[in-house]
Amino acid sequence: MRKILARKRWFFVQISGRRRIGKTSLIQQALQQSGHHKRLYIQIPDSDPTGVLVACNDYLETFGLSDRVHSLAELAQLIARLVEKGYVVALDEFQYFHRKPLFDFCSLLQAEVDLLSARASQVQGGLIVLGSLHAEMAAILDDRSAPLFNRTTDKLALDHLDMSSLLDAERSCRLRPRARAVLVEPVRGRSQVLPRRL
Repeated sequence: MRKILARKRWFFVQISGRRRIGKTSLIQQALQQSGHHKRLYIQIPDSDPTGVLVACNDYLETFGLSDRVHSLAELAQLIARLVEKGYVVALDEFQYFHRKPLFDFCSLLQAEVDLLSARASQVQGGLIVLGSLHAEMAAILDDRSAPLFNRTTDKLALDHLDMSSLLDAERSCRLRPRARAVLVEPVRGRSQVLPRRL
């Protein structure tokens, strides 16, 4: 993620992985470490267009932006304007745009993405979409008939570390047994290895 941010040119990144694996934390840490101050994070609710717009306006206010959106078309246009100004815009739970009441947003965003891509070297910002429902994310971004097909510049899939990788990390870092316990988090009565950090 840091390499993508360091390019200083247009990017459209898809980040996928199970719920609670650390997608949002990855973005927050990467942006903080890069020193990128122009950023907007929006968590898309599982709602109708009105609910999505209300949530977006709340996030705009939280991030100190005076813009407000009143339609999905205005949201797509605002994302493009912010990216043109050097913002990194992150849309979390992007898979909800696969739902019928919201699906038009994908076509509206496609038009803006195509304009940004045509001027990629002149655009300093980018768009990150995060999702946890693989089938729905694939339907939006990987299906040949989808408006956003073949538009992403990068894809990151977050998985848990396997036991072999965990043991390699332990050996290379000379972790003590207690430190090893920090790397494993209990989930529903079983251990789950924490996500790999990029």
